[in-house]
Amino acid sequence: MMDDYPSKILLFGEYTIIKNSSALAIPFTQYRSFWSDASIQQIDFEHTIDANFSKNSLLQIIEDLKKLKKPKIALQRLKKNLEEGLWICSNIPLGYGLGSSGAVSAAIYDRYVNKKTDNLTQLKQDLARIEHSFHGKSSGIDPLIAYTNAPLWVHQDKKIEAVNLPKQLNEGCFFLVDSKKARNSAELIHFFMQECTKEPFEKDFLKPMKVAVERSIEALIEQDCSTIKQQMAIITALQFMYLPPMIPRSMTNLWMTGIESQDFYLKLCGAGGGGFALGFTQDWEATKVHLYGFDYQRIL
Repeated sequence: MMDDYPSKILLFGEYTIIKNSSALAIPFTQYRSFWSDASIQQIDFEHTIDANFSKNSLLQIIEDLKKLKKPKIALQRLKKNLEEGLWICSNIPLGYGLGSSGAVSAAIYDRYVNKKTDNLTQLKQDLARIEHSFHGKSSGIDPLIAYTNAPLWVHQDKKIEAVNLPKQLNEGCFFLVDSKKARNSAELIHFFMQECTKEPFEKDFLKPMKVAVERSIEALIEQDCSTIKQQMAIITALQFMYLPPMIPRSMTNLWMTGIESQDFYLKLCGAGGGGFALGFTQDWEATKVHLYGFDYQRIL
């Protein structure tokens, strides 16, 4: 059994993965969840939910999980352990698109599923069934990242491949910018699905976005930072033009600054509407000047 279950970052493929594009997601170990039998955690770990909320939420989830035929989960043992003081401690921000429910789903699977599988496709399906109980819909990607703790490339044909990514890029870096706002993704997903019914959206947004996502993933694996920047320029412009509800108001000017200066480019990190934005730059020192007043952190 694992010690903890990390959050995730969807580097490429937000929304378009719904329409069968490629996607690349990575574990983000700065935020994590783990089982605990202590009511108070160490001072340096600022958890986002308390023990009672965690236990009560899990007890409610058990009722939904009873309807599952597969995977078989030891729900009586889980309930007994919760009554004895077990809970899931987490510092993953809620409503940030970092996979908080995915981490919990992975924790339940890891500790209480009777028969595990190593097949990524089957594992994704099993984890999706568990996470479905949390918010009614799941691709299975978030809990799969939390469970495997590895970068995963989801191909257009749905094949899932674990990939090795550089811990540090030679000529650039990704970074996160905090909007300081949680969001509810349901309305945003509804907007996207409505737009997908319009023929111009398919031609002008989805097709070029799928190509840009595929090329970005290939370039990242090859450490081709110039191509990443070229494709990020396409992605940021398309998202700004066709997905305006997803761009947090606090980031509109920064988003445009990146496009106009060409020092950096921002894109959605998950559903958008709040949470983090994901940026890429080949000139970190120039980019930091533009980020004054924002909370940000480098990744990769």
